[in-house]
Amino acid sequence: MPSTPAPAQSRLPGEARRAAILEAATALARADGLAALTLRRVGERAGVASGLVAHYVDGMDALVAEVFTGISAGERAEVAAIDRLAPLVRTLTDGSRDAVTLVWVQAWAAAPGNAALAAAVRAEMDAWQALLEECLVAAGAADPAPIARTLLGMIDGVNAHALAGWRERREHADLLLRSLAAMLGVEVDALS
Repeated sequence: MPSTPAPAQSRLPGEARRAAILEAATALARADGLAALTLRRVGERAGVASGLVAHYVDGMDALVAEVFTGISAGERAEVAAIDRLAPLVRTLTDGSRDAVTLVWVQAWAAAPGNAALAAAVRAEMDAWQALLEECLVAAGAADPAPIARTLLGMIDGVNAHALAGWRERREHADLLLRSLAAMLGVEVDALS
């Protein structure tokens, strides 16, 4: 099926055009995942020719990595104010962030073939671990790093499972909180 030509846009200065392309790519990834990012689809979403997209980005690998970083960092900023572990775990596993989970799952899958994305994934995982460590220190953890890494893996795992509809959402959060409480040697209520 032939694609509909993108509507003509007024001429924008270089930085504004690049920002508009990045915004369109981010919206596309949020809607359809990182796998949807192609020159053609980003161009359609931005209302420009795919050649113009290619002109303003340093290649699709770099664009995918930049979009991934923006989405992950945006989510992290949204939840950073949650300083208690139970509400943080419930927020991250309640299903409201499935679009972000899809982006993460696709980033992990694509990272071996995209060095820029692999570096971005590692940096974002480090940043997420640091956020969880802060919460764990506030909860009294003496050695928060291994617990944060384990918790991060569990959150990522149950969210990936939920994308496939495995188990009830509440069951995921409850399991994580019981496991976290056991690692910290506290009652689950102490995490609230």
